[in-house]
Amino acid sequence: MAQIEVITQQSNWENVAVRLAREPELAIDTESNSLHAYREQVCLIQIGTPRETFLIDPLAVKDLTSLGNLLANPAIIKDLHGSDYDIRCFDRDYQFRISSLFDTQIAARFLGSSTPNLASVLENFLGVSIPKSHQLQRSDWAHRPLKAVAIDYAASDVLHLVQLAESLRQRLARLGRLEWVAEECRRMEQVRFRTPDPPEVAFLQVKGSDRLGPRELAVLKELFLWRQGKAMQLGYPLYRVLTNEDLVRAAQEAAQYPMSEGQLEQRMAGYVPALREHLVGGSRDDVMSAMQRGIQGPLVYRPEIPRRFNAWTLECRDRLQRLKQRRTSLGANLQIDPALVWPAASLERVALNPGTWRVEFLDDGNQEVRGWQRQEFSQHLMELLGVRG
Repeated sequence: MAQIEVITQQSNWENVAVRLAREPELAIDTESNSLHAYREQVCLIQIGTPRETFLIDPLAVKDLTSLGNLLANPAIIKDLHGSDYDIRCFDRDYQFRISSLFDTQIAARFLGSSTPNLASVLENFLGVSIPKSHQLQRSDWAHRPLKAVAIDYAASDVLHLVQLAESLRQRLARLGRLEWVAEECRRMEQVRFRTPDPPEVAFLQVKGSDRLGPRELAVLKELFLWRQGKAMQLGYPLYRVLTNEDLVRAAQEAAQYPMSEGQLEQRMAGYVPALREHLVGGSRDDVMSAMQRGIQGPLVYRPEIPRRFNAWTLECRDRLQRLKQRRTSLGANLQIDPALVWPAASLERVALNPGTWRVEFLDDGNQEVRGWQRQEFSQHLMELLGVRG
């Protein structure tokens, strides 16, 4: 059992970082507080070696420059499971970059795993069982002090990761797929945090907003802007003020009838649970005013999407079906998800315009298609189209 050490002192971390810099391989994971705060942040960073596990408290250890150096060091393999989220968090909070990534979730998918969560992959490939608590998954990782059960839970995510990575690499090498995963990991290293759209635009991305008319969208926009400000003021995540479902339903109901604020409140309280007494911040009057502004203000129209000429003839659809069937067959032969064999968007472009086959199947400048995909599968797809490179 690897020793677990929680690091809360800057000097302690710097000493540990020196030791970690001599390791050939490190397991990395993070815990954040997205379900509990308006501004999400990394609240715990787990680093594992075959012998030791370190939990860095970034709320106490303020200077993590040494961690950035470790992550960027190409001589050290970094093992992460489902690294996309962690990489975005490192970029958002610290502008850190990762090199020499080995993502065990990606590796498991290329070995045919259909349930590539960490617990399943450890069980299937190492026979190791780790505790996965739904409550701890959703807990507030900014809360201090950390309880012993939370420490054990966080440590379990990196405890066996180096051993797992080695086992997966051996299996991939035997199947000739190690370079496939390596290319996917190099692409993953380039992932960056994307700044959210401003709320004046983001309200159009709320699920269900595409069903709303101009008046309903006006109410939705006012409610969305009010929620954004209230969440920022209270430090709460958006859903704790009003859920997206509440926003859409309130917009639909409020826009149906012209009514006084009192009548509106009475009607809405029956439809939107959050508008009853447990609405956070004591803001019933504010939210009703926001809805009234939407009812009385200018209409809001969703930007029109230019209509495209429908080029999907029966011949094109038949071609796409045959390409997808070939992709499915190739995936079945390799016992991997067919989506890994070739990007669907690329097949659609070829189906619509077979003249683009050189760009899709042979051109290295097309970044959507991987190099390993072209090497392994382009000839199979070209044969189906009756063309030669």
